[in-house]
Amino acid sequence: MSVTDESSPSSSPSQALRRRQRPLLVVAGGVLLLAILAALFWPPSYTATGTILIEQQELPSELVRSTVSSYASQRVQVISQRVMTSENLMGIIQRYGLYVPLRKRSPREEVIKRMRKDTALEMISADVIDPRDGHPTKATIAFSVGYSSPSAELASKVANELVSLYLQQNIETRQQSSRDAAEFLTGESGRLDTDIKALQARIASFKEKHANELPELTQLNEQKSLRVNEEIRDTDAQLRSLDQQVTYLNAQLAQINPTAQVYTSTGERVQSPEDRLKYVRTEYARALAMYTPDHPDVQRLKREMEGLEAGATVDARLAAGEANDDRRQLEDAETQLASAEKRYAPDHPDVVRLEHVVAALRSRAQSEPPGSRIAAPEPEPADTPVNPTADNPPYIQIRAQLEAALGQIRSLQKKREEMESTLGLVDKHLADTPMVEREYAAMLRDLDSAQAEYRQVRLKQMDAQTAEDLETERKGERFTLIEPPIAPEEPTSPNRPLILIFGLMFALAAGFGTVALLESTDASVRGRLDLQSLLAAAPLASIPRILTNDDWARSRRLRLHALFGSVAGLIVTLALIHVFYRPLDVLWAVALRRMGIEV
Repeated sequence: MSVTDESSPSSSPSQALRRRQRPLLVVAGGVLLLAILAALFWPPSYTATGTILIEQQELPSELVRSTVSSYASQRVQVISQRVMTSENLMGIIQRYGLYVPLRKRSPREEVIKRMRKDTALEMISADVIDPRDGHPTKATIAFSVGYSSPSAELASKVANELVSLYLQQNIETRQQSSRDAAEFLTGESGRLDTDIKALQARIASFKEKHANELPELTQLNEQKSLRVNEEIRDTDAQLRSLDQQVTYLNAQLAQINPTAQVYTSTGERVQSPEDRLKYVRTEYARALAMYTPDHPDVQRLKREMEGLEAGATVDARLAAGEANDDRRQLEDAETQLASAEKRYAPDHPDVVRLEHVVAALRSRAQSEPPGSRIAAPEPEPADTPVNPTADNPPYIQIRAQLEAALGQIRSLQKKREEMESTLGLVDKHLADTPMVEREYAAMLRDLDSAQAEYRQVRLKQMDAQTAEDLETERKGERFTLIEPPIAPEEPTSPNRPLILIFGLMFALAAGFGTVALLESTDASVRGRLDLQSLLAAAPLASIPRILTNDDWARSRRLRLHALFGSVAGLIVTLALIHVFYRPLDVLWAVALRRMGIEV
């Protein structure tokens, strides 16, 4: 048996290609044909794109601050979610009659999913300097919205509809955001105003309830306490002095006989009023007998007699004298009260004391009938002689002084009791002040905090209203359409040259892969190594292949077929590039220009 050597041409890749040229051509030709058909009959897709510029607000942010504080890219994504809702997309699909076959055989969710897939949103960023830290960063300055469709006109209409939705949604979003902020701050200011009024009413009620125990009255209460203490000490001193005076007068009364005769410095006896009345009547009768009624002596004696007749007894004269003293004291007290009311407030201690003195004197004057004897409320000392028939003038005078001193003592004791009551009330106010101060200070802190918060909210409310006006007049950050979607003249897909190139590559790969697969699965013996591996013994000799005339003729035909196939494929490829991608003369000019050759 004759075999070929492994180093002979019969075992080379070219020999394998020569043996497997038919499956190679069938597979490669089939794949290339599919690629050509795909490039020729794949439906085109047109994309219309609109570019929207994000413009900053016209007024400086230091003058008017917008209530929309999110970043532009974030806000665009939020607007995109609101635009790409199922309701909006289904409205566009029904309005322009999109995806009619798909709508007939697929559910609504699949149609909306296809619509979202055909819609493209792309951000356009630029390198800027961050004003907060001065570092370079990326900022979104614009974005584009596109839609792909088999119809260029339909793609333009749908893209314009989407762009309009983005622009309108941005306006509505910004205005709604500023309006919500203004309404929220208005409600907060109203709530705080109500709280402040409630706190003010609570503080007013508290101050009315603790009018004399407030912290701001502490110094006044302390001064009032010191003044009342000084007045009590002065009153005590006056009482001690009056006690000494009463003791002295009682001692004098004990040494005087109430009915003793009194003589003048000339030795004449001091007559009693009754005796004097009798003497004057006698002298008047005698003078009237001697002189006319108009005589001065007669008139003098008449006046003296009338005066003596006016008082029947010594007790009546004493009662009249005491009544006159009370009247004089009342008039003096009323004068002092009028003067004090002009100089001091109604609640001044001196004014209150004088009012009590005047009221006591008036009550005393009204409770006693004229001519009656004034009775002492306190019993006289045991050593004071009581003799209602006393007619000794010194005795009567000292007794009148004693009763006046006792009256002053009673008045001062009453005044002291009133001052002690006032002092106790003032001390109670001072003792209650710390507890009142804590509660009062807490209410004042709450009021100050509420007022400070109210002022801040009012400032924010005015800023929010200004920002709302800014958005209403469209002076803030806004979207501006700088490149509207127009009907594209060339499709964006498919890329037919790229399909052809990849088809050619896949065709060659499929052809050579088929050859490799067939060679690996073929069990034929074609060389010394195959025979050695099969028989486990080396052959004795190797006879080279002898080519006949038929073999040479078949080899030439294969080469011609390959050459013609390559030329035809090249011609078809150039024709497709010229028709579907770009004219060959343009490509030739571009190639020459890149090589630096001027055309």
